[in-house]
Amino acid sequence: MPALTSGLILATGASGFIGTHTVAALLTAGFNVRITARSQAKAEHVRELFPGKQDRISYTVVPEISEPNAWDEAVVGVDGVIHLASPVTLSHAGPPSEVIDPAVNGVLHLLESLKKFNPNVKRVVQISSSAAVGITERPDVYVYTEKDWNDAIVDITNKLGADAPGGAKYAASKTLSERAFWKYIADNKPTWDGVSINPVFNFGPATQFATADSGAITSSLSILTPYLNPGLDAKFLEQPYGSMVDVRDVAFASVKALTTPEAADERYLLSADTLWGNDLVLGVAEVIKEPGYLQGNADPEYRAKLDASKSRHDGSKVEKAFGFTYRKKADSIRDSVETLVAAKKAQKA
Repeated sequence: MPALTSGLILATGASGFIGTHTVAALLTAGFNVRITARSQAKAEHVRELFPGKQDRISYTVVPEISEPNAWDEAVVGVDGVIHLASPVTLSHAGPPSEVIDPAVNGVLHLLESLKKFNPNVKRVVQISSSAAVGITERPDVYVYTEKDWNDAIVDITNKLGADAPGGAKYAASKTLSERAFWKYIADNKPTWDGVSINPVFNFGPATQFATADSGAITSSLSILTPYLNPGLDAKFLEQPYGSMVDVRDVAFASVKALTTPEAADERYLLSADTLWGNDLVLGVAEVIKEPGYLQGNADPEYRAKLDASKSRHDGSKVEKAFGFTYRKKADSIRDSVETLVAAKKAQKA
């Protein structure tokens, strides 16, 4: 595929944490953007985040992404697609199908809509997740790469059914929807090519809090919630959270996945660093200067010992492919804390 350097890009699910940053990155790169959201209010909210650029942002309302014809209108005339829309819940208590089916069908129906109404689209970037690669809770210490797949979580979820943990259902949905994406390409051999982006936990500023419509805290940033309060037990220092990446790096890489010819048919795992409760405590201390908060341990040897005790994700492939360096963990966490503190103050005002 020749490099995509201009034109109209469809960004599905653009009202979320990664989505709003992806819209910003697309605009910065010179693209016009068509977003989708579940309601007109959410779509208008995204446009309000970009004053002076609203004429470059259009939208299509897609109330239910798993409907067979949901994407027909949205795909017409676009040059590329970044597909972010997918159920994001870590606490679902019902059958796994209620999480898995919308994720899988959302992908397949999008690709079928492209086949019918825009077969000449140049590239489709599927925003998947490290949950489709593998999770760090395993008995050995392992380094995950793009070659790994989390098929085991699908088996566990199918076996446990509604009793499966919400996080397992989510991981199964990401694994199966990405599998469906690549299988569709292999079976149908479309003229466009595909790329998948698999980020770990996302940190950084949440642009969707920039206006009065500040909704729920995103799943990634919700990890920070207990750390924003005093009196936390010291055991939280050694609470493992796997790996982290800055949401702005994810957005940048998603756009590079569109514009880099050599990215065709590649899978990119995005991971900047490991993540522990100690990192979150240290990040909170940079923003909240009040007594009673748990003190972190900045000793390099202590932090290295923690890192050596758990599996991690290797995100180096995408740095080499797209020529960038990940933002530092401390900066991403600090920016996340500042976002949540500001949102909390706004809600009280």
